[in-house]
Amino acid sequence: MVGKMDADAGMVRAYGDGLSQGQTGQLCKFIVNTTNAGSGALAVTIDGPSKVQLNCKEVAEGYEFTYTPMAPGDYMITIKYAGIAHVPGSPFKARITGQGKAAPWSEQSQVVVETVTKTSTTQKYASFPPEVASDASKVRTSGVGLQRAVLNSESMFNVDATGAGHNMLMVGILGPTIPCEEIRVRHVGGCQYTCSYICKERGDYVLVVKWGDQHVPGSPYRFQVQ
Repeated sequence: MVGKMDADAGMVRAYGDGLSQGQTGQLCKFIVNTTNAGSGALAVTIDGPSKVQLNCKEVAEGYEFTYTPMAPGDYMITIKYAGIAHVPGSPFKARITGQGKAAPWSEQSQVVVETVTKTSTTQKYASFPPEVASDASKVRTSGVGLQRAVLNSESMFNVDATGAGHNMLMVGILGPTIPCEEIRVRHVGGCQYTCSYICKERGDYVLVVKWGDQHVPGSPYRFQVQ
């Protein structure tokens, strides 16, 4: 499959206090090291007593994830690489202590990143600024999946980041009560991507497409599943 040929989930390493412990109201952090693991879709999902704002930024050795839990309890952190393969140690369980009230159901947050190939050589020179600046306004999106979806059927859309500079594509979909269970992002070459997802409940959805930390033109998209 495109985007998976050189990806090896077994080479990915995840570490940091945020994978095992934390305090409510305080930022929790962990690193997913993709050095020598090839390029592929990196999907991080957090299920727990409160919904968290899951953020990601690229660092020298891979990607740094941060989240702030607002209720105490156990948070399950699932990290998959190359689509469906768990990285070593996944899923992780973070025990969060402190004050706060848990939701009556489990809340889920997810970030999917199309990674770039990192090696020990690229890590050594990662402190130098990129030659090409990122410009989310130059990203173009197309496809029916941006405006509508059919219940329990795959919906698709395309993202063209040609000329938008060097950054990460991040896609997220918020449903009426839970996010989509799975979002697939595939790099098909030349900074062009195909994205697919399946909605499993009726109601209003919000689809977010970001290039780095900036929304692309048109994002967030809103649609309804009947």
